[in-house]
Amino acid sequence: MNSKPTHGVLALILGYFWPRQEQDHSFEETRARLLCGFSGIIGSVAALHNAHILGTDSQFSTLVTIASLICVLAYFFVPLIWHRTRNKVLATSALVCLFLFHTNIQMIYDTQYQWRQEIFLIGPPVLALLLVGRRAAWVATGVICVNLIVAPIWLDHLPFGSMVVVAAVAAALMAGLTLFHNEIERKELRLIELRDEAQRADREKSEFLAKMSHEIRTPLNGLSGILQLLDETDLTEDQKSLVATGRSSGRSLMTLINDVLDYSKIAAHGISIESIPFSPREFLTAISAAQSGAAKAKDLSLNIEIATDVPAWISGDPTRLNQVVTNLVGNAIKFSQDGSVTLEMSVQNDLLYVAVRDEGIGLTHEAQARVFNKFEQASSATNRRFGGTGLGLSISKELVELMEGEIGVDSAPFKGSTFWFTIPLVPAEAPKESAAQVAYTAPESFDGVAVLVVEDNRTNQMIVRRFLESMGVEVDMVDDGRPALQRCAAKRYDLILMDIQLLDMDGIEATEILRAFPGPNKRTPIVALSANILPEQTNAYLKAGMNACLGKPFRKDELANIMGELVKAPKVGEPST
Repeated sequence: MNSKPTHGVLALILGYFWPRQEQDHSFEETRARLLCGFSGIIGSVAALHNAHILGTDSQFSTLVTIASLICVLAYFFVPLIWHRTRNKVLATSALVCLFLFHTNIQMIYDTQYQWRQEIFLIGPPVLALLLVGRRAAWVATGVICVNLIVAPIWLDHLPFGSMVVVAAVAAALMAGLTLFHNEIERKELRLIELRDEAQRADREKSEFLAKMSHEIRTPLNGLSGILQLLDETDLTEDQKSLVATGRSSGRSLMTLINDVLDYSKIAAHGISIESIPFSPREFLTAISAAQSGAAKAKDLSLNIEIATDVPAWISGDPTRLNQVVTNLVGNAIKFSQDGSVTLEMSVQNDLLYVAVRDEGIGLTHEAQARVFNKFEQASSATNRRFGGTGLGLSISKELVELMEGEIGVDSAPFKGSTFWFTIPLVPAEAPKESAAQVAYTAPESFDGVAVLVVEDNRTNQMIVRRFLESMGVEVDMVDDGRPALQRCAAKRYDLILMDIQLLDMDGIEATEILRAFPGPNKRTPIVALSANILPEQTNAYLKAGMNACLGKPFRKDELANIMGELVKAPKVGEPST
Protein backbone atom coordinates (compact mmCIF):
# COMPACT_ATOMS: atom_id res chain seq x y z
CA MET A 1 0.00 0.00 0.00
CA ASN A 2 2.95 2.30 0.72
CA SER A 3 5.05 1.03 -2.17
CA LYS A 4 4.35 4.04 -4.41
CA PRO A 5 5.40 6.69 -1.84
CA THR A 6 8.49 4.62 -0.97
CA HIS A 7 9.35 4.26 -4.64
CA GLY A 8 8.93 8.02 -5.08
CA VAL A 9 11.30 8.76 -2.18
CA LEU A 10 13.93 6.35 -3.53
CA ALA A 11 13.65 7.92 -6.99
CA LEU A 12 14.10 11.37 -5.44
CA ILE A 13 17.21 10.27 -3.54
CA LEU A 14 18.65 8.61 -6.64
CA GLY A 15 18.00 11.72 -8.72
CA TYR A 16 19.76 13.82 -6.06
CA PHE A 17 22.96 11.75 -5.79
CA TRP A 18 22.97 10.34 -9.36
CA PRO A 19 21.28 12.92 -11.63
CA ARG A 20 19.52 11.73 -14.76
CA GLN A 21 21.37 12.29 -18.03
CA GLU A 22 20.00 12.87 -21.49
CA GLN A 23 20.51 10.11 -24.04
CA ASP A 24 22.99 12.25 -25.98
CA HIS A 25 24.65 13.63 -22.87
CA SER A 26 27.98 15.44 -22.74
CA PHE A 27 31.08 14.68 -20.68
CA GLU A 28 30.25 17.63 -18.45
CA GLU A 29 27.00 15.95 -17.43
CA THR A 30 28.96 12.81 -16.56
CA ARG A 31 31.34 14.83 -14.37
CA ALA A 32 28.39 16.45 -12.61
CA ARG A 33 26.93 13.01 -11.94
CA LEU A 34 30.29 11.83 -10.52
CA LEU A 35 30.42 14.94 -8.30
CA CYS A 36 27.05 14.16 -6.74
CA GLY A 37 27.88 10.46 -6.45
CA PHE A 38 31.28 11.08 -4.81
CA SER A 39 29.65 13.44 -2.30
CA GLY A 40 27.21 10.73 -1.25
CA ILE A 41 29.90 8.03 -1.03
CA ILE A 42 32.37 10.17 0.95
CA GLY A 43 29.58 11.33 3.26
CA SER A 44 28.48 7.73 3.88
CA VAL A 45 32.06 6.55 4.62
CA ALA A 46 32.63 9.56 6.91
CA ALA A 47 29.38 8.76 8.74
CA LEU A 48 30.54 5.16 9.33
CA HIS A 49 33.88 6.46 10.56
CA ASN A 50 32.21 8.84 13.01
CA ALA A 51 29.94 6.04 14.22
CA HIS A 52 33.05 3.98 14.91
CA ILE A 53 34.62 6.86 16.85
CA LEU A 54 31.49 7.44 18.94
CA GLY A 55 31.28 3.72 19.71
CA THR A 56 34.81 3.52 21.09
CA ASP A 57 36.74 5.33 23.77
CA SER A 58 37.75 8.27 21.63
CA GLN A 59 40.22 10.91 22.70
CA PHE A 60 38.29 13.48 20.63
CA SER A 61 36.82 16.39 22.52
CA THR A 62 33.11 17.18 22.25
CA LEU A 63 33.84 20.21 20.06
CA VAL A 64 35.94 18.16 17.61
CA THR A 65 33.30 15.44 17.47
CA ILE A 66 30.59 18.00 16.71
CA ALA A 67 32.78 19.59 14.00
CA SER A 68 33.33 16.17 12.47
CA LEU A 69 29.58 15.45 12.49
CA ILE A 70 28.90 18.81 10.81
CA CYS A 71 31.38 17.86 8.08
CA VAL A 72 29.57 14.55 7.58
CA LEU A 73 26.24 16.34 7.09
CA ALA A 74 27.85 18.94 4.83
CA TYR A 75 28.95 16.25 2.34
CA PHE A 76 25.31 15.45 1.66
CA PHE A 77 24.55 19.09 0.85
CA VAL A 78 27.29 19.44 -1.80
CA PRO A 79 25.02 18.03 -4.59
CA LEU A 80 22.49 20.71 -3.63
CA ILE A 81 25.01 23.37 -4.69
CA TRP A 82 25.17 21.86 -8.16
CA HIS A 83 21.41 21.28 -8.44
CA ARG A 84 20.75 24.91 -7.48
CA THR A 85 23.53 26.69 -9.38
CA ARG A 86 24.55 24.19 -12.08
CA ASN A 87 28.06 25.43 -11.32
CA LYS A 88 30.30 22.36 -11.26
CA VAL A 89 33.46 24.27 -10.32
CA LEU A 90 31.76 25.85 -7.27
CA ALA A 91 30.36 22.52 -6.09
CA THR A 92 33.69 20.72 -6.63
CA SER A 93 35.59 23.44 -4.74
CA ALA A 94 33.17 23.03 -1.83
CA LEU A 95 33.67 19.25 -1.80
CA VAL A 96 37.49 19.47 -2.02
CA CYS A 97 37.76 22.11 0.72
CA LEU A 98 35.35 20.17 2.96
CA PHE A 99 37.29 16.95 2.40
CA LEU A 100 40.59 18.72 3.17
CA PHE A 101 39.23 20.33 6.34
CA HIS A 102 37.61 17.12 7.61
CA THR A 103 40.73 15.01 6.95
CA ASN A 104 42.90 17.54 8.81
CA ILE A 105 40.59 17.37 11.84
CA GLN A 106 40.92 13.60 11.92
CA MET A 107 44.66 13.69 11.29
CA ILE A 108 45.41 16.29 13.96
CA TYR A 109 43.21 15.00 16.77
CA ASP A 110 43.38 11.22 16.23
CA THR A 111 46.62 10.57 18.12
CA GLN A 112 45.86 6.84 18.52
CA TYR A 113 46.27 6.24 14.78
CA GLN A 114 43.28 3.93 14.55
CA TRP A 115 42.99 5.38 11.02
CA ARG A 116 45.90 6.85 9.07
CA GLN A 117 43.85 9.88 8.05
CA GLU A 118 46.70 11.59 6.21
CA ILE A 119 46.34 8.99 3.46
CA PHE A 120 42.91 10.43 2.64
CA LEU A 121 44.55 13.72 1.69
CA ILE A 122 45.31 12.13 -1.66
CA GLY A 123 41.55 12.32 -2.33
CA PRO A 124 41.04 16.08 -2.93
CA PRO A 125 43.52 16.37 -5.85
CA VAL A 126 42.04 13.27 -7.49
CA LEU A 127 38.52 14.68 -7.17
CA ALA A 128 39.65 18.02 -8.57
CA LEU A 129 41.29 16.29 -11.56
CA LEU A 130 38.27 14.12 -12.38
CA LEU A 131 35.66 16.81 -11.90
CA VAL A 132 37.31 20.11 -12.94
CA GLY A 133 40.69 19.67 -14.64
CA ARG A 134 44.49 19.77 -14.41
CA ARG A 135 44.94 23.28 -12.99
CA ALA A 136 42.56 22.75 -10.11
CA ALA A 137 44.13 19.34 -9.45
CA TRP A 138 47.67 20.74 -9.19
CA VAL A 139 46.51 23.61 -6.99
CA ALA A 140 44.95 21.02 -4.67
CA THR A 141 48.14 18.90 -4.84
CA GLY A 142 50.29 21.89 -3.85
CA VAL A 143 48.02 22.68 -0.92
CA ILE A 144 48.09 19.02 0.21
CA CYS A 145 51.88 18.73 -0.04
CA VAL A 146 52.40 21.93 1.99
CA ASN A 147 49.79 20.69 4.46
CA LEU A 148 51.57 17.34 4.90
CA ILE A 149 55.03 18.86 5.33
CA VAL A 150 54.01 21.73 7.67
CA ALA A 151 51.72 19.67 9.91
CA PRO A 152 54.46 17.54 11.62
CA ILE A 153 56.54 20.67 12.25
CA TRP A 154 54.08 21.92 14.88
CA LEU A 155 52.44 18.58 15.78
CA ASP A 156 54.85 16.22 17.52
CA HIS A 157 52.70 13.10 17.14
CA LEU A 158 52.91 13.27 13.31
CA PRO A 159 56.14 11.68 11.96
CA PHE A 160 57.89 14.07 9.60
CA GLY A 161 59.43 11.35 7.39
CA SER A 162 56.11 9.56 6.85
CA MET A 163 54.37 12.79 5.99
CA VAL A 164 57.02 13.70 3.40
CA VAL A 165 56.63 10.25 1.87
CA VAL A 166 52.84 10.72 1.67
CA ALA A 167 53.37 14.14 0.03
CA ALA A 168 55.76 12.60 -2.52
CA VAL A 169 53.29 9.80 -3.25
CA ALA A 170 50.53 12.34 -3.72
CA ALA A 171 52.65 14.36 -6.17
CA ALA A 172 53.79 11.25 -8.09
CA LEU A 173 50.24 9.91 -8.24
CA MET A 174 48.98 13.21 -9.55
CA ALA A 175 51.73 13.32 -12.21
CA GLY A 176 50.70 9.89 -13.48
CA LEU A 177 46.99 10.70 -13.36
CA THR A 178 47.64 13.97 -15.21
CA LEU A 179 49.32 12.13 -18.08
CA PHE A 180 46.38 9.74 -18.24
CA HIS A 181 43.92 12.64 -17.98
CA ASN A 182 45.65 14.47 -20.85
CA GLU A 183 45.18 11.42 -23.06
CA ILE A 184 41.52 11.13 -22.05
CA GLU A 185 40.98 14.81 -22.87
CA ARG A 186 42.50 14.33 -26.32
CA LYS A 187 40.25 11.36 -26.91
CA GLU A 188 37.29 13.35 -25.59
CA LEU A 189 37.95 16.20 -28.00
CA ARG A 190 38.35 13.72 -30.85
CA LEU A 191 35.07 12.03 -29.96
CA ILE A 192 33.33 15.42 -29.93
CA GLU A 193 34.79 16.19 -33.36
CA LEU A 194 33.65 12.81 -34.69
CA ARG A 195 30.18 13.34 -33.21
CA ASP A 196 29.90 16.76 -34.85
CA GLU A 197 31.12 15.34 -38.17
CA ALA A 198 28.59 12.49 -37.94
CA GLN A 199 25.75 14.91 -37.18
CA ARG A 200 26.83 17.15 -40.04
CA ALA A 201 27.03 14.16 -42.38
CA ASP A 202 23.59 13.02 -41.25
CA ARG A 203 22.13 16.45 -41.98
CA GLU A 204 23.81 16.51 -45.38
CA LYS A 205 22.51 13.01 -46.11
CA SER A 206 18.98 14.04 -45.18
CA GLU A 207 19.24 17.13 -47.37
CA PHE A 208 20.62 15.02 -50.22
CA LEU A 209 17.80 12.46 -49.90
CA ALA A 210 15.19 15.20 -49.76
CA LYS A 211 16.64 16.87 -52.86
CA MET A 212 17.00 13.61 -54.77
CA SER A 213 13.48 12.57 -53.78
CA HIS A 214 12.14 15.83 -55.20
CA GLU A 215 14.20 15.62 -58.37
CA ILE A 216 13.16 12.01 -59.03
CA ARG A 217 9.51 12.40 -58.10
CA THR A 218 8.96 15.45 -60.32
CA PRO A 219 9.72 13.74 -63.68
CA LEU A 220 8.16 10.53 -62.35
CA ASN A 221 4.94 12.46 -61.80
CA GLY A 222 5.04 13.40 -65.48
CA LEU A 223 5.58 9.80 -66.58
CA SER A 224 2.91 8.46 -64.26
CA GLY A 225 0.41 11.12 -65.27
CA ILE A 226 0.98 10.63 -69.00
CA LEU A 227 0.50 6.87 -68.65
CA GLN A 228 -2.72 7.39 -66.69
CA LEU A 229 -4.03 9.75 -69.35
CA LEU A 230 -3.03 7.30 -72.09
CA ASP A 231 -4.86 4.53 -70.26
CA GLU A 232 -8.09 6.52 -70.51
CA THR A 233 -7.87 6.81 -74.31
CA ASP A 234 -8.91 4.29 -76.96
CA LEU A 235 -6.01 1.86 -77.17
CA THR A 236 -5.43 -1.48 -78.80
CA GLU A 237 -4.89 -4.49 -76.56
CA ASP A 238 -1.15 -4.37 -77.28
CA GLN A 239 -1.00 -0.67 -76.39
CA LYS A 240 -2.96 -1.28 -73.17
CA SER A 241 -0.43 -3.97 -72.23
CA LEU A 242 2.48 -1.59 -72.84
CA VAL A 243 0.82 1.15 -70.76
CA ALA A 244 0.12 -1.31 -67.94
CA THR A 245 3.78 -2.40 -67.97
CA GLY A 246 4.91 1.22 -67.84
CA ARG A 247 2.59 1.99 -64.90
CA SER A 248 3.78 -1.12 -63.07
CA SER A 249 7.41 -0.07 -63.55
CA GLY A 250 6.56 3.40 -62.24
CA ARG A 251 4.97 1.91 -59.12
CA SER A 252 8.05 -0.26 -58.59
CA LEU A 253 10.30 2.77 -58.85
CA MET A 254 8.14 4.64 -56.32
CA THR A 255 8.38 1.68 -53.93
CA LEU A 256 12.18 1.75 -54.16
CA ILE A 257 12.29 5.50 -53.50
CA ASN A 258 9.93 5.19 -50.54
CA ASP A 259 11.94 2.30 -49.07
CA VAL A 260 15.15 4.33 -49.11
CA LEU A 261 13.41 7.35 -47.55
CA ASP A 262 11.72 5.19 -44.90
CA TYR A 263 14.99 3.56 -43.91
CA SER A 264 16.66 6.95 -43.72
CA LYS A 265 13.88 8.28 -41.45
CA ILE A 266 14.11 5.22 -39.18
CA ALA A 267 17.91 5.52 -38.93
CA ALA A 268 17.54 9.20 -37.98
CA HIS A 269 14.83 8.38 -35.40
CA GLY A 270 12.39 10.36 -37.52
CA ILE A 271 9.50 7.91 -37.16
CA SER A 272 7.17 7.85 -34.16
CA ILE A 273 4.65 5.11 -33.41
CA GLU A 274 1.01 6.09 -32.89
CA SER A 275 -1.56 4.34 -30.71
CA ILE A 276 -5.10 4.56 -32.05
CA PRO A 277 -7.98 2.05 -32.06
CA PHE A 278 -8.61 0.00 -35.20
CA SER A 279 -10.40 -3.19 -36.23
CA PRO A 280 -8.02 -6.12 -36.96
CA ARG A 281 -10.56 -7.80 -39.26
CA GLU A 282 -11.10 -4.65 -41.33
CA PHE A 283 -7.34 -4.09 -41.31
CA LEU A 284 -6.55 -7.51 -42.82
CA THR A 285 -9.49 -7.35 -45.22
CA ALA A 286 -8.22 -4.04 -46.63
CA ILE A 287 -4.72 -5.47 -47.15
CA SER A 288 -6.15 -8.59 -48.82
CA ALA A 289 -8.26 -6.43 -51.15
CA ALA A 290 -5.25 -4.29 -52.08
CA GLN A 291 -3.08 -7.36 -52.84
CA SER A 292 -5.78 -9.46 -54.53
CA GLY A 293 -4.93 -8.15 -57.99
CA ALA A 294 -1.27 -9.19 -57.72
CA ALA A 295 -2.28 -12.61 -56.35
CA LYS A 296 -4.86 -13.15 -59.08
CA ALA A 297 -2.30 -12.27 -61.76
CA LYS A 298 -0.21 -15.26 -60.58
CA ASP A 299 -3.21 -17.57 -60.00
CA LEU A 300 -2.61 -17.57 -56.23
CA SER A 301 -5.38 -17.80 -53.66
CA LEU A 302 -5.11 -15.17 -50.91
CA ASN A 303 -6.71 -16.29 -47.63
CA ILE A 304 -7.33 -14.68 -44.25
CA GLU A 305 -7.47 -16.60 -40.94
CA ILE A 306 -8.37 -14.66 -37.78
CA ALA A 307 -8.60 -16.54 -34.47
CA THR A 308 -11.72 -16.09 -32.36
CA ASP A 309 -9.67 -14.77 -29.40
CA VAL A 310 -8.51 -11.69 -31.35
CA PRO A 311 -10.38 -8.65 -29.94
CA ALA A 312 -12.75 -6.81 -32.23
CA TRP A 313 -10.78 -3.60 -31.63
CA ILE A 314 -7.15 -3.14 -30.65
CA SER A 315 -4.89 -0.13 -30.14
CA GLY A 316 -1.79 0.38 -32.26
CA ASP A 317 -0.37 2.09 -35.33
CA PRO A 318 -2.40 0.77 -38.28
CA THR A 319 -0.37 2.77 -40.81
CA ARG A 320 2.97 1.22 -39.80
CA LEU A 321 1.40 -2.21 -39.31
CA ASN A 322 -0.06 -1.94 -42.79
CA GLN A 323 3.42 -1.18 -44.11
CA VAL A 324 4.85 -4.30 -42.43
CA VAL A 325 2.05 -6.71 -43.38
CA THR A 326 1.80 -5.39 -46.94
CA ASN A 327 5.54 -5.94 -47.36
CA LEU A 328 5.27 -9.53 -46.07
CA VAL A 329 2.25 -10.32 -48.26
CA GLY A 330 3.87 -8.68 -51.29
CA ASN A 331 7.01 -10.77 -50.81
CA ALA A 332 4.96 -13.95 -50.40
CA ILE A 333 3.17 -13.27 -53.69
CA LYS A 334 6.41 -12.30 -55.43
CA PHE A 335 8.23 -15.50 -54.45
CA SER A 336 5.31 -17.90 -55.06
CA GLN A 337 4.52 -19.51 -58.39
CA ASP A 338 1.39 -21.43 -57.40
CA GLY A 339 -0.59 -22.52 -54.36
CA SER A 340 -1.84 -20.05 -51.78
CA VAL A 341 -0.79 -17.21 -49.50
CA THR A 342 -2.42 -17.14 -46.06
CA LEU A 343 -2.60 -14.13 -43.76
CA GLU A 344 -3.05 -15.30 -40.16
CA MET A 345 -3.76 -13.39 -36.94
CA SER A 346 -4.10 -14.83 -33.41
CA VAL A 347 -3.27 -14.16 -29.77
CA GLN A 348 -0.26 -15.83 -28.14
CA ASN A 349 0.71 -15.13 -24.51
CA ASP A 350 -0.88 -11.66 -24.44
CA LEU A 351 0.82 -10.82 -27.74
CA LEU A 352 -0.76 -10.19 -31.13
CA TYR A 353 0.68 -12.78 -33.53
CA VAL A 354 0.57 -12.05 -37.28
CA ALA A 355 1.94 -14.48 -39.84
CA VAL A 356 2.09 -14.72 -43.63
CA ARG A 357 2.43 -18.28 -44.99
CA ASP A 358 3.28 -19.09 -48.59
CA GLU A 359 4.15 -22.13 -50.68
CA GLY A 360 6.98 -20.43 -52.51
CA ILE A 361 10.68 -21.09 -53.04
CA GLY A 362 11.54 -21.07 -49.32
CA LEU A 363 14.81 -20.09 -47.65
CA THR A 364 17.94 -21.93 -46.57
CA HIS A 365 19.11 -21.66 -42.96
CA GLU A 366 21.90 -19.29 -44.05
CA ALA A 367 19.48 -17.09 -45.98
CA GLN A 368 17.15 -16.88 -42.98
CA ALA A 369 20.04 -15.51 -40.89
CA ARG A 370 20.60 -12.54 -43.20
CA VAL A 371 17.23 -11.89 -44.82
CA PHE A 372 16.40 -9.07 -42.37
CA ASN A 373 19.72 -7.29 -42.96
CA LYS A 374 19.54 -4.05 -44.90
CA PHE A 375 20.33 -4.11 -48.63
CA GLU A 376 20.41 -7.92 -48.63
CA GLN A 377 18.25 -10.60 -50.19
CA ALA A 378 18.38 -14.38 -49.90
CA SER A 379 20.99 -14.57 -52.69
CA SER A 380 22.40 -12.61 -55.60
CA ALA A 381 20.36 -14.86 -57.92
CA THR A 382 17.18 -13.85 -56.07
CA ASN A 383 18.07 -10.20 -56.56
CA ARG A 384 18.64 -10.66 -60.28
CA ARG A 385 15.43 -12.66 -60.74
CA PHE A 386 13.01 -10.71 -58.55
CA GLY A 387 14.66 -7.31 -58.12
CA GLY A 388 14.33 -4.99 -55.13
CA THR A 389 16.67 -3.11 -52.80
CA GLY A 390 16.55 -5.64 -49.98
CA LEU A 391 15.26 -2.92 -47.67
CA GLY A 392 11.65 -4.07 -47.26
CA LEU A 393 12.25 -6.71 -44.58
CA SER A 394 14.88 -4.54 -42.88
CA ILE A 395 12.35 -1.69 -42.60
CA SER A 396 9.71 -4.15 -41.36
CA LYS A 397 12.10 -5.36 -38.65
CA GLU A 398 12.88 -1.81 -37.55
CA LEU A 399 9.18 -0.89 -37.41
CA VAL A 400 8.23 -4.00 -35.43
CA GLU A 401 11.01 -3.32 -32.94
CA LEU A 402 9.84 0.30 -32.63
CA MET A 403 6.47 -1.20 -31.65
CA GLU A 404 8.32 -3.27 -28.98
CA GLY A 405 7.75 -6.46 -30.94
CA GLU A 406 9.72 -9.29 -32.53
CA ILE A 407 9.88 -10.55 -36.12
CA GLY A 408 11.16 -13.81 -37.57
CA VAL A 409 10.84 -16.46 -40.27
CA ASP A 410 10.36 -20.24 -40.41
CA SER A 411 11.27 -21.74 -43.75
CA ALA A 412 12.92 -24.52 -45.70
CA PRO A 413 14.01 -24.68 -49.36
CA PHE A 414 11.07 -25.44 -51.71
CA LYS A 415 8.68 -25.86 -48.77
CA GLY A 416 7.46 -22.31 -48.46
CA SER A 417 8.02 -19.71 -45.75
CA THR A 418 6.16 -18.31 -42.78
CA PHE A 419 7.14 -14.75 -41.91
CA TRP A 420 5.70 -13.76 -38.53
CA PHE A 421 5.84 -10.99 -35.99
CA THR A 422 4.45 -10.34 -32.54
CA ILE A 423 3.62 -7.03 -30.87
CA PRO A 424 2.05 -6.19 -27.50
CA LEU A 425 -1.72 -6.76 -27.60
CA VAL A 426 -3.67 -3.73 -26.35
CA PRO A 427 -7.46 -4.28 -26.54
CA ALA A 428 -9.48 -1.12 -27.20
CA GLU A 429 -13.08 0.00 -27.34
CA ALA A 430 -14.76 0.77 -30.62
CA PRO A 431 -14.45 4.52 -31.32
CA LYS A 432 -17.59 6.57 -31.57
CA GLU A 433 -18.45 7.21 -35.19
CA SER A 434 -17.92 10.79 -36.24
CA ALA A 435 -18.17 12.69 -39.47
CA ALA A 436 -14.38 12.60 -39.80
CA GLN A 437 -14.33 8.80 -39.46
CA VAL A 438 -17.08 8.01 -41.95
CA ALA A 439 -15.53 6.73 -45.17
CA TYR A 440 -15.97 9.24 -47.96
CA THR A 441 -16.62 8.13 -51.52
CA ALA A 442 -15.48 10.76 -53.95
CA PRO A 443 -18.01 11.66 -56.63
CA GLU A 444 -17.14 10.80 -60.20
CA SER A 445 -17.80 14.39 -61.24
CA PHE A 446 -17.10 17.79 -59.71
CA ASP A 447 -19.16 19.81 -62.17
CA GLY A 448 -19.15 23.50 -61.28
CA VAL A 449 -16.17 23.30 -58.89
CA ALA A 450 -13.57 26.04 -59.45
CA VAL A 451 -9.95 25.12 -58.73
CA LEU A 452 -6.82 27.27 -58.88
CA VAL A 453 -3.67 25.32 -59.71
CA VAL A 454 -0.32 26.91 -58.81
CA GLU A 455 2.34 24.88 -60.65
CA ASP A 456 5.46 25.95 -62.55
CA ASN A 457 6.30 22.67 -64.34
CA ARG A 458 4.70 22.58 -67.80
CA THR A 459 4.28 18.82 -67.84
CA ASN A 460 2.68 18.78 -64.41
CA GLN A 461 0.41 21.66 -65.45
CA MET A 462 -0.87 19.65 -68.40
CA ILE A 463 -1.43 16.51 -66.30
CA VAL A 464 -3.28 18.27 -63.47
CA ARG A 465 -5.42 20.21 -65.93
CA ARG A 466 -6.38 17.04 -67.82
CA PHE A 467 -7.16 15.21 -64.55
CA LEU A 468 -9.36 18.04 -63.29
CA GLU A 469 -11.13 18.79 -66.54
CA SER A 470 -12.02 15.10 -66.93
CA MET A 471 -13.88 15.44 -63.60
CA GLY A 472 -15.81 18.54 -64.74
CA VAL A 473 -13.67 21.03 -62.80
CA GLU A 474 -13.19 24.65 -63.95
CA VAL A 475 -9.41 25.16 -63.88
CA ASP A 476 -7.37 28.34 -63.57
CA MET A 477 -3.61 27.89 -63.90
CA VAL A 478 -0.74 30.13 -62.69
CA ASP A 479 2.96 29.38 -62.36
CA ASP A 480 4.00 31.33 -59.24
CA GLY A 481 2.89 32.57 -55.85
CA ARG A 482 2.41 36.26 -56.68
CA PRO A 483 0.02 35.75 -59.62
CA ALA A 484 -1.78 33.20 -57.45
CA LEU A 485 -2.42 35.91 -54.82
CA GLN A 486 -3.64 38.26 -57.54
CA ARG A 487 -6.12 35.65 -58.82
CA CYS A 488 -7.26 34.90 -55.26
CA ALA A 489 -7.94 38.58 -54.62
CA ALA A 490 -10.24 38.78 -57.65
CA LYS A 491 -12.09 35.44 -57.59
CA ARG A 492 -13.24 32.90 -55.04
CA TYR A 493 -12.18 29.28 -55.59
CA ASP A 494 -13.49 26.04 -54.10
CA LEU A 495 -9.97 24.58 -53.84
CA ILE A 496 -6.37 25.66 -54.39
CA LEU A 497 -3.70 23.15 -55.46
CA MET A 498 -0.39 24.71 -54.44
CA ASP A 499 3.05 23.61 -55.58
CA ILE A 500 5.78 24.32 -52.99
CA GLN A 501 8.97 25.05 -54.92
CA LEU A 502 8.21 28.00 -57.20
CA LEU A 503 10.51 30.45 -58.93
CA ASP A 504 9.67 33.70 -57.10
CA MET A 505 7.28 33.27 -54.13
CA ASP A 506 7.07 29.68 -52.89
CA GLY A 507 3.85 27.92 -51.91
CA ILE A 508 4.38 28.21 -48.16
CA GLU A 509 4.85 32.00 -48.29
CA ALA A 510 1.86 32.44 -50.59
CA THR A 511 -0.32 30.34 -48.25
CA GLU A 512 0.75 32.31 -45.17
CA ILE A 513 -0.13 35.60 -46.90
CA LEU A 514 -3.45 34.19 -48.09
CA ARG A 515 -4.36 33.06 -44.57
CA ALA A 516 -3.16 36.25 -42.87
CA PHE A 517 -5.21 38.83 -44.79
CA PRO A 518 -8.96 39.06 -45.47
CA GLY A 519 -10.16 38.09 -48.90
CA PRO A 520 -12.53 35.76 -50.76
CA ASN A 521 -10.10 32.81 -50.35
CA LYS A 522 -8.97 33.31 -46.75
CA ARG A 523 -10.66 30.01 -45.77
CA THR A 524 -10.48 28.18 -49.09
CA PRO A 525 -8.99 24.65 -48.69
CA ILE A 526 -5.39 24.50 -49.91
CA VAL A 527 -3.66 21.24 -50.88
CA ALA A 528 0.12 21.10 -51.24
CA LEU A 529 1.23 19.40 -54.46
CA SER A 530 4.84 18.56 -53.77
CA ALA A 531 7.56 16.00 -54.32
CA ASN A 532 8.97 16.99 -50.90
CA ILE A 533 6.98 14.77 -48.56
CA LEU A 534 9.29 14.06 -45.63
CA PRO A 535 7.44 14.39 -42.29
CA GLU A 536 9.13 17.64 -41.31
CA GLN A 537 8.27 19.07 -44.75
CA THR A 538 4.58 18.10 -44.69
CA ASN A 539 4.32 19.42 -41.12
CA ALA A 540 5.64 22.77 -42.37
CA TYR A 541 2.90 22.87 -45.05
CA LEU A 542 0.18 22.24 -42.48
CA LYS A 543 1.69 24.79 -40.09
CA ALA A 544 1.60 27.40 -42.86
CA GLY A 545 -2.16 26.94 -43.19
CA MET A 546 -2.57 24.23 -45.81
CA ASN A 547 -5.23 21.57 -45.29
CA ALA A 548 -3.51 18.53 -46.79
CA CYS A 549 -0.57 17.35 -48.88
CA LEU A 550 -0.71 15.25 -52.05
CA GLY A 551 2.71 13.85 -52.85
CA LYS A 552 4.03 13.62 -56.37
CA PRO A 553 3.57 11.43 -58.27
CA PHE A 554 -0.15 11.10 -57.56
CA ARG A 555 -2.95 9.20 -59.23
CA LYS A 556 -6.18 10.66 -60.52
CA ASP A 557 -8.22 8.75 -57.92
CA GLU A 558 -6.01 10.13 -55.12
CA LEU A 559 -6.68 13.66 -56.36
CA ALA A 560 -10.42 12.91 -56.56
CA ASN A 561 -10.46 11.50 -53.02
CA ILE A 562 -8.75 14.50 -51.47
CA MET A 563 -11.04 16.86 -53.40
CA GLY A 564 -14.03 14.90 -52.16
CA GLU A 565 -12.89 15.36 -48.56
CA LEU A 566 -12.29 19.11 -48.89
CA VAL A 567 -14.77 20.28 -51.52
CA LYS A 568 -18.54 20.00 -51.49
CA ALA A 569 -19.39 19.61 -55.14
CA PRO A 570 -22.20 22.00 -56.14
CA LYS A 571 -25.14 20.80 -58.16
CA VAL A 572 -24.96 21.09 -61.91
CA GLY A 573 -25.74 24.63 -62.94
CA GLU A 574 -25.14 26.02 -59.44
CA PRO A 575 -22.50 28.78 -59.36
CA SER A 576 -19.36 28.08 -57.34
CA THR A 577 -19.02 31.61 -56.01
